[in-house]
Amino acid sequence: MKKRKVIAVNKLNFNPFPTLKTDRLLLRQLVMNDDERIFHYQSNEENFKFVDMPIYTSVEEAQNYVTKMNAGVSNNQWIIWGIADAKTNSILGTISIWNISTEQSKAELGFGLFPGSSGKGIMSEALVKVVEYGFEVMGLKTIEAYTNAMNHKSIALLERNQFTKIASFIETETSNGVPMEMVVYGCCQVRK
Repeated sequence: MKKRKVIAVNKLNFNPFPTLKTDRLLLRQLVMNDDERIFHYQSNEENFKFVDMPIYTSVEEAQNYVTKMNAGVSNNQWIIWGIADAKTNSILGTISIWNISTEQSKAELGFGLFPGSSGKGIMSEALVKVVEYGFEVMGLKTIEAYTNAMNHKSIALLERNQFTKIASFIETETSNGVPMEMVVYGCCQVRK
């Protein structure tokens, strides 16, 4: 693997955008052509059994999402990758490092995979690459992931990738008013 320059967490700069590659995947910047796939995913409430997310009613909302996410990347607030098939460049989901604390050298991991892409090891492949980037390039000391306690697939993914449970709590401020039990998983080491 090519040695990358470590960015000091307090001097984050995601320009140029850090495209990452695996055998099957291209982790790339979101583009406006991803809007239809994002809308299709975000407009189906079945995809959000375990997370409190807005349900889109128009492609324009997906376009606004792409614009907002890329603005945050440009402003070094967060980094979000479209998980794309390396052969077709078609987006399969997203993965991000956000809620970055420069004081604690800590950040949060966010991820979602579109229907039809799960069960193929895609998210695990993307997660390994993004966590490696977070530790080795961004200089993070801790990466956390928050998930619903009932989301057994997400929990299994995190545990397979050396994340351990560090906390749990009840989220009471949800859009539908129904409290959710959440668990927090953390990873504090560079994995080889």
